[in-house]
Formats: sequence, structure tokens, C-alpha cells
Amino acid sequence: MFLEPLTDAVKINARKRIFDFFQREEFQFPVEKDELDTAEQYLTNGEARSFAASMMNSFKRKAMKLIANDQELETLQLGMNASISLFIKLESFFRKFDSMEVTCPYRTIALKALELLHDKGLEWIYSAGSMSECGTAAFARYDYRLRYAYASQINEVLGLLYELDLYIAVAKVGRERGFSFAEAVIQDETIINMSGLYHPTVPNAVSNDVLIDHRSNLIFLTGANMAGKSTLMKAFGVTLYLAHMGFPLPVSSMLFTPIDGIYTSINVPDNLNMGYSHFYAEVKRVKDVALAVSSGKRLAVIFDELFKGTNVKDAYDATVAVTEAFSKHRRCIYIVSTHIMEAGVTLRETCDNMKFVYLPTLLHGSTPVYTYRLSEGISDDRHGMMIINNERIIETIRKTTEQPRTQQTL
Repeated sequence: MFLEPLTDAVKINARKRIFDFFQREEFQFPVEKDELDTAEQYLTNGEARSFAASMMNSFKRKAMKLIANDQELETLQLGMNASISLFIKLESFFRKFDSMEVTCPYRTIALKALELLHDKGLEWIYSAGSMSECGTAAFARYDYRLRYAYASQINEVLGLLYELDLYIAVAKVGRERGFSFAEAVIQDETIINMSGLYHPTVPNAVSNDVLIDHRSNLIFLTGANMAGKSTLMKAFGVTLYLAHMGFPLPVSSMLFTPIDGIYTSINVPDNLNMGYSHFYAEVKRVKDVALAVSSGKRLAVIFDELFKGTNVKDAYDATVAVTEAFSKHRRCIYIVSTHIMEAGVTLRETCDNMKFVYLPTLLHGSTPVYTYRLSEGISDDRHGMMIINNERIIETIRKTTEQPRTQQTL
């Protein structure tokens, strides 16, 4: 799921309803970890590709156990016992959904699992008993069925089991954190509307509302150092990505149009192997985004402090030119942050599709206090030197250089 987020609104909402169902119902995972590990080890290490080969291997292991007290047969018996126990527990768990209403979002998946578990070649599982008491021929037959003849069905059941584990685990986190779910909508115009957005890993995080649509498809974000710009942008990007997976989210509510991808430029490093400076690495990243945007895809783009690797004049000119050019692609949405507030002043005069917001800083004497709450407008806060002075960096340097030298005596 993490590697392949969905882009279809119907599929996103369907998966969201499954997570929401498990978040409300509080199901427990039906299998113990040790039992699952033992079963996996057994099921994924099959070797016999025919019943005859399975029979031959079983008799060989039986003989080795008698002659040399070899433990391989016992290990396989433990693996098969764990597998049988696993499937019986899964059958019992999925059976609960058979009597649920057809509107239950997980019912179709559960019935699919039951169908696989009751394949005619696997019905013996429910009356097999312990494999340690099973004859050699019967053991070979069951081993062949589980690890070769019906391996595709078994693997499909395991896949559904892994998904079930994910549904239950993610739903538990969402329930404990008080997360909510997004609603994906199908429409031509792009919209991302997050209410009560906050960063999921920041303790006591302050929430903000973020709305981007085709009328104002670019948010121009300013604020002083440590005001929370990067954290807000990361929270937006993470939440938007998780929304495309149908996951519970750190928002009070969210409505969005599915997009084709997310591009970010946050703390882009230099590349010594390629010979790229920090600034050139930024330029290459922006070019990659430009090519993707120009292809007509519906994208979300997050730029944190554009062109901070060059001088102030070039950074100002480049920020204005690049931001204005990107904003004309209305199918895409953007968040651009900068410390160059003059760029915001220029863009506000020339572009009517940008939303200018900032994260304010209040001063208590010479101590900055951050609200982390978005306000409309462009920040004129310049507190970099104040932070440096509060840390007494200059005094530390001067104190070191002004100390009198002591002469060493022999």
C-alpha cells in the first residue's frame, strides 16, 4: 500500500471505509506471531514439485529420524501443525463476516478468503488432527498439497492475512490518536481542503486549516526561522500521501481530489558524486518538477525555501519567476515557502491565484514566541540575529579571542 498509493476516488473511499470499520469495531488479530512465523517458514520453503517427490522425501526424513535422530521431519511437522492451526483460526475469524450485513465494507474480502480456505483440496485441514500422529504417506500427501499443489491459493490467503494485519494495526493507531478520514471526490478542478491539520509526531501540535483549489492553487508561505513552516509543509505532504492510501489522518476533516503524484523539495543536499553544489541540486530538482508539471499531470508540489543556496538577488529573481510560472498550471497545487518576503510582495501585485499566508512570531522582550497558527498576509519578521544574540554566539567568540595569553615557563 505504501509503495502504490491509489489515484482512483472510488477505490480510495472503499479502502477508507474498511479502515473506518476496523477503527470502530476494535477487532483483535486472530493469530499469534510465533505461530504465524512457524507457518510462514514452513509454507514458503517447499521443495517437492510432485506427489512422488514429496512421498520420497517424507520416507527419507522418517528413516533419518530413526537412524540418526535427525530433526528435519519434526520441524516440518511443527510447521504443518502451525499452518493447519493458522488456517482454522482464519476460517473462524472470516466466518464472522458471513452473517454480517452486505453493507459491511470488509465482508467481500472475508468471503473471498473463506472461498479460498474451503477449496476442495484444502477441506482436509479442518479434520486433520496433529501431524505428529499422521502416517508417512498421509503426511507426504498433505505436505504436497500445502506447499505445491495449492500454493497459489495459500499465498493468496496469506496476502489477505497480511492486509488484515495492516487494517487492524493502522485502525488501532488511528483510534488511539483520534485520527479522522478524508473523502475523495471526482471533479475536474483540483481541491485539497484540510481542516484541523497537524503534524502527527509533534506533541501537542497546533492545528491549521489549509485550502487549495483551482482559484487559489498556490500557497505562498512566509515566517521567521523556527516559526513552523517546514513542519506545516511536511504535515501537509504526509497527510496528502496517506489520504491516497485511505488511511486515518491527523485532521478533523478532509476533502480532496486524487492527484497523480507529490513532488517535494525540502532540504535538498548537494551531490559530491555528481559534482553538484547545493544550489545546482536545487535547480535540477526544480527542473524535474517542471517537466512533470508540463506533462499535464495533476500534481502537488512543495518547495521549502526555494533557491536558498544562492545569493539574495538571484534567489529573489528566481523565486518570483519560477513561482509565477508554476502557478499558471492550474491542475496542480503548490505550497512555496521563503524567507524573501519581497518576492511575496511582488507576486501579490502580479498574480491573482495565490494565497499569501504566514506563521507569526510574537516578541516577549527579546524572546521570540511562536504561535504556529496561520495568518493571512506576508510576514516581515526578521529575527535571525535575535536568535544568534540570544545564544550569545558573538560573546562566546569574543571571549575566546580576548582571553590573555599565558606564558609557559620551563
